[in-house]
Amino acid sequence: MDGKPKQDLLFSETSEAGPETTGPKWLRFFPALMERDFRTLWLGMLPGILAMQMYFFTNGYLAFELTGEAKSIGYVSLGFGVPMLIFSLIGGVAADRYSKRTILMITQWTIVFTAVIMAVLVITGVIRIWHMVLMSGVMGSAFTFHMPARVSFAAELISPPRLVNAIALNGAGLNACRVIGPPLAGWLISKPWLDIGGVYVIMAVMSSFVVIGLIRIPDRGVHAQAKDTTGARAVIDGIFYVRGNPILLVLLILSIAPIVLGLPFQALMPVFAKKVFEVGPRGLGLLMMANGIGALIGSLAVASIRQLKRPGIAQLVLGVLFGLTLAIFAFGYSYHLALVMMVIVGVVSSSYLALNATLIMDATEKRYHGRVMSVYMLTFSALPLGNMILSVFADVFGAPMTVGFGGLLLAVVVLLFGLASPSYRRMQYGSDSR
Repeated sequence: MDGKPKQDLLFSETSEAGPETTGPKWLRFFPALMERDFRTLWLGMLPGILAMQMYFFTNGYLAFELTGEAKSIGYVSLGFGVPMLIFSLIGGVAADRYSKRTILMITQWTIVFTAVIMAVLVITGVIRIWHMVLMSGVMGSAFTFHMPARVSFAAELISPPRLVNAIALNGAGLNACRVIGPPLAGWLISKPWLDIGGVYVIMAVMSSFVVIGLIRIPDRGVHAQAKDTTGARAVIDGIFYVRGNPILLVLLILSIAPIVLGLPFQALMPVFAKKVFEVGPRGLGLLMMANGIGALIGSLAVASIRQLKRPGIAQLVLGVLFGLTLAIFAFGYSYHLALVMMVIVGVVSSSYLALNATLIMDATEKRYHGRVMSVYMLTFSALPLGNMILSVFADVFGAPMTVGFGGLLLAVVVLLFGLASPSYRRMQYGSDSR
């Protein structure tokens, strides 16, 4: 053996970005897949991401079935989010100071064991809401360390010119799983021979496959500067880095509004399916699938676009459309209209979030990737809080009114923020800080 990576019939085994001339023509739109290590990570993570989408869907459905109250969905979601709020910055420091691959393996096995425990609780018939909140807390803790390590590990595996494409492909993989996961989980739940407990077993098996892909990827080590810094100093250093980067600060702040006002609609989908549209678990799966299809289209569109002249303005428009289309979905009171609007909501919301994540990573130095992504995840810890607030409002005012006004408020907030931030509207790709 000459030590060189083997060529295959489908992909070019390049490690440095070069002319996109090898492999199938469609790969010219997704050049990150030409790099072997990134491709191995991306493909290997898909079963685990699919299992997580099934987990969120199944948890929401089970919580609502156990209590009949929308706020129970919020409690379970809050159990997932509180560890993200507490441990997020620590997870980012860990990703910068320790082996990212090792962190991914440990957290992935934690996710597997949590799914197994849920399966046992459901199959034995002893499951209660407090069990679900506790297991969500364990899952959320693992996810808090998993996500910064996964995103920053992917950034290390890819050559700099293909970073934007790689980040967008990560979003595309997530949204592809959102297309498949909810309807698959809904279909499996409806089978008497499997039921909810069996779905958790399947999720545990799928999550365990991720480790196989991780084993095939060499460990890239740790940046010396991050390794030599104490834990507390590393956290403070990361916070000051964000504060000293105006564009990065703007992007992180702007990510909070849709998380609090827009994305909580997903947690309330079981309420829409059961009480508003009366379509059951299969109808709920179709609604989530429609949203996932739109999200996949949006993330693939962002991945295939090489450059945007004014990405800030594009994101501003997408954020306003996210809020308006969500309001139309909520106030339409029609299942067929809801299916159409879920596709559109998926397109604009995923495009907004993918563009936001891409610009954040593009503006961040590699040695800060883990810590910046932990701050980014800290904004996502507001999602369970938003889920809890909107689920309580849904019990009082109804799900359509709650989601509809949340969407309108989101459109107003994003518009006002964008108009008040000239630097955000003028931002471009290729930050010098990277």
